[in-house]
Amino acid sequence: EQREYLRLSRRAGGNPGRSFAALAREKQRQAKRLCAAYFLISGVHYWPQGEEPAPAGSYLGALRRRFRQEQTDMAACLAGAEGCTDPSLSQLFQDIAKEDWEIACRIRTLVEQA
Repeated sequence: EQREYLRLSRRAGGNPGRSFAALAREKQRQAKRLCAAYFLISGVHYWPQGEEPAPAGSYLGALRRRFRQEQTDMAACLAGAEGCTDPSLSQLFQDIAKEDWEIACRIRTLVEQA
């Protein structure tokens, strides 16, 4: 996810490029937060691998893929929050789900501007 946003930032340039670079930083921050929470709860160091970036295609096609992935990530976090017995981790999943929703909304705005 982070890598594809970085690729999109280089491809788009200007304001959209800066938006994608910011999204890449947000995804990196989310991964670090999950890693820290997992370590604190389990004592195991874990780093989410994420998906491999899709092959380069059209700009709007990439935006659509990212939008759909953000929706998928949001649903997974909400499901994780529901099935979690640790209140701290449950809250973290809910927070990340909200961030994923906000990212999806930002992508929608970028599509509207394209």
